[in-house]
Amino acid sequence: MTSNKLAFSEIMQEWLYNPNTGYYTQNHVGKAGDFYTSVSVSKFFGGAISRYILRMLDEKRLTLPLHIVEIGSNNGDLIADIAEFLKAFSNIVFIQTSFCVIEPLVCLHTQQKATFQARITARFAKQLHIYSNLQMLKDTQPNNVFFISNELFDSMPCDIFHNNNMLYFHNNNFTWDKPSSEISEFIEKYDIKSAEIPLIWESFIQNLCILSCKWIFLTFDYGDFLAREMNIRMYMQHKVYNLYEELQNDRLAQFIGKSDITYDIDFSLLKKILENNNAKVLCNVTQSKFLIESCEILDIFESFSAHFSTIQLSKQKASLQGLIAPNAMGERFKALVCGV
Repeated sequence: MTSNKLAFSEIMQEWLYNPNTGYYTQNHVGKAGDFYTSVSVSKFFGGAISRYILRMLDEKRLTLPLHIVEIGSNNGDLIADIAEFLKAFSNIVFIQTSFCVIEPLVCLHTQQKATFQARITARFAKQLHIYSNLQMLKDTQPNNVFFISNELFDSMPCDIFHNNNMLYFHNNNFTWDKPSSEISEFIEKYDIKSAEIPLIWESFIQNLCILSCKWIFLTFDYGDFLAREMNIRMYMQHKVYNLYEELQNDRLAQFIGKSDITYDIDFSLLKKILENNNAKVLCNVTQSKFLIESCEILDIFESFSAHFSTIQLSKQKASLQGLIAPNAMGERFKALVCGV
């Protein structure tokens, strides 16, 4: 393999995370962007997570003082939603909680800080702590951490394995060739059935699992409980483009840095990696089941509904259905909770 032959994961890393041109350096979420997320659909998503955090404290899985840490925060809305609802649910817990973000894209720090400043700091004198990586959080020596992420794992660069070959970029062209030994070993180690090979998941989880503190990690992502056939795709202006089809038609290059690129999470693989690193999977269910049964989102909505006008109530109900309806995000998104 020549030195200028790049694995597809390296292309995807630049595509999404280049600090100057990467797709995620700009906000593309919402009607005017390329896709929606649960966070952009309804604030009650953050409210439900707040309720679940209180449940973890009630069950003594975590204790105060607490760090709530969002990994990959986009514009900072989710961590602000969580803080806002936590203040409403329990001022005692709110006071003893540090709100944090781990965000490797430094260019997003200003927006995240500004969102939290306007919504939380200015009202309740509570600061947002932003770290560029997990080690910076670890250096603060927290005792109890609740990690939250939304669509994190499907944004981690992956390699593509198809018909026993791996996708590379070489001499300004995409080409198929034999997989690297590292990828071959990873596939064999976890008996991977999907075409998307997220080697980075293992190093991320290893770093998480060496934390000496008590922690719980809740993550939501688009995917299935078992592996699917190749599904990596791009989103641009709310349209979906199949990567393999665009590759076959020699159009893939026009999407680089200009569209989102993502893939379905194989939750069976994610669980294997977690358990291999001595993390215990506490729950893995559909987003709908988790929000309704574990977070009591319908009860939360009912308790706040008196504050809405008739028109607002109708809009909020429609947004809530977007989170939990089977034909919306409720079934295709899954929740996974793990801890030590």
